[in-house]
Amino acid sequence: MNLTPRLLCAAELCRGAGSVIDVGCDHAHLCVELVRRGVQRAYASDVREGPLERARQTVERFSMQERIRTVLCDGLQAFGPDTAEVIVICGMGGDTICRILEQAPWSLSGRQLLVLQPMTRAQTLRQFLARRGCIVEDERLAREWDKLYCIMAVRGGHAPHEAENLGLFSDSMRKDPLFKEYTGRLCERLRAAAEGRRLAGLDGGEQARMLALLQKEV
Repeated sequence: MNLTPRLLCAAELCRGAGSVIDVGCDHAHLCVELVRRGVQRAYASDVREGPLERARQTVERFSMQERIRTVLCDGLQAFGPDTAEVIVICGMGGDTICRILEQAPWSLSGRQLLVLQPMTRAQTLRQFLARRGCIVEDERLAREWDKLYCIMAVRGGHAPHEAENLGLFSDSMRKDPLFKEYTGRLCERLRAAAEGRRLAGLDGGEQARMLALLQKEV
């Protein structure tokens, strides 16, 4: 099973879990890999029948029907707080991940570890999590082609707080070898955004604050 770098990182962050829900499982490759690594029970879920049928085919091909259950549902709607120890949501926009978690408040209680990989709006996701009392315990970076993606392990159950580093990155990300490149790319995007706002006659104070923070890291 050749996982993408993003999913390999997600699998590493699930280490030690006995049960996992993979939301938006696509082909269920992650679930198969997790069972190979010792997970006893995995739930491969998707909101569409097409991807779920591909997941079923994968599960059958590796003869893992007793360990992996496929579930058709929107987000976490078919699950509850006692279903699994880890919830994985990879390959979705940050706004979509926020919606899924908000619609299942039990997921933010701290009982489950959340392994999240936003394709977009990672800052929005970090700010959402902080406001709901979640702490980023670990965050890693993965390169796929010319893009860098963050994969975070998060646990709720804490007091609401402001996101560290304005939500641009977590402190734990600093140890990743790709951190300097990641913050450098963020700087480039923020400079362009700030210049666009300046030319449009709009206030760029927020962009300036974020840029100043990032420049200390580059």
